[in-house]
Amino acid sequence: MRILVIGGTGFISSSLVKRLLDAGHQVTIFTRGRLKGPRHRNLDIIVGDRTVPSSLEMAAARRTYDAVYDMIAYEPDECAAAVRIFRGKVGRFVHCSTISVYMVSDAVHCPITEDQDHTPLMKFWERNPFGMDYGIKKRQCEEILWQAHDERLFPVSMLRPTYVSGPCDPARRDWFWIERILDGGPLLVPGSGEFRFQQVYIEDVSRMFHALLEHPVSIGRAYNITGEESFSLNEYLRRLGTLLGRSPELVHVDQAEFDRLPISVCDTGDVFTFNARRNAAFSLDRIKRDLHYRSTPFDDWMALTIKWWTAAAGVHSNGYARRADELDVIRRLRTSASH
Repeated sequence: MRILVIGGTGFISSSLVKRLLDAGHQVTIFTRGRLKGPRHRNLDIIVGDRTVPSSLEMAAARRTYDAVYDMIAYEPDECAAAVRIFRGKVGRFVHCSTISVYMVSDAVHCPITEDQDHTPLMKFWERNPFGMDYGIKKRQCEEILWQAHDERLFPVSMLRPTYVSGPCDPARRDWFWIERILDGGPLLVPGSGEFRFQQVYIEDVSRMFHALLEHPVSIGRAYNITGEESFSLNEYLRRLGTLLGRSPELVHVDQAEFDRLPISVCDTGDVFTFNARRNAAFSLDRIKRDLHYRSTPFDDWMALTIKWWTAAAGVHSNGYARRADELDVIRRLRTSASH
């Protein structure tokens, strides 16, 4: 198949491109050129900016494609342009969405099924760990694509991943906790640490993006994709400790008190990751039935992730420069508790 990947060099899309090439497809990536794409005899690279519709139009005019993956659409206008450019010219249009389309509502109920994507929006919650603006805009992107969906002219499929983890993760979410466990100090845990969440291994995500093309039943459908295992933050940290041969001490701080701390935010990315602040469990019934999905066991892929990060010499997790401040908060909590 001739396949266009809009993106192609990011965390998910680079894994997808490798998988498509390994399967023998002819792949073209459309990228801004900020990151280097792989070299392969079946890979073409087009440098352009998808926020400029004429740039994507030129890429589409160069050849026809059996499938287009849009891995980076965020603005609704970008999806509208993709519909205009590819309608009637592609065998499948695959959109990378997100479970955040559910988590901008407080009316969803767990396990969250794919039909809960239109539940009423909650009051804007700046601390939403799933991203209010992100989830709202992704909803708008989805709406445009579903309105354009046509099994003959513009057949749409979607995946909605949760937190995508594994080696090379640019968000460094797991590394936040791995690095702190390895330094031997106690861990500051916001709130009770009892809200449940799910991650998903990067290779499982790229495998299912590829699988969409192999299963016609996926046309016109969206799928949740998460790991089958769920954890509370407390369980996750203890599981990491076991894999690392450590027994980390968890010190909890009231969520409202934590939110007032300067260390609770970081301008370089997420900190105190997987503090979901609410239960976030997702149904996998549809993807298991239609795509025969099974996730890689957590211990297997996390062992690879730990090995990768511990070999990444000199790379610190987000907020680690303020690790001393975290430990100082823990000392103050202990002093307060002893009085």
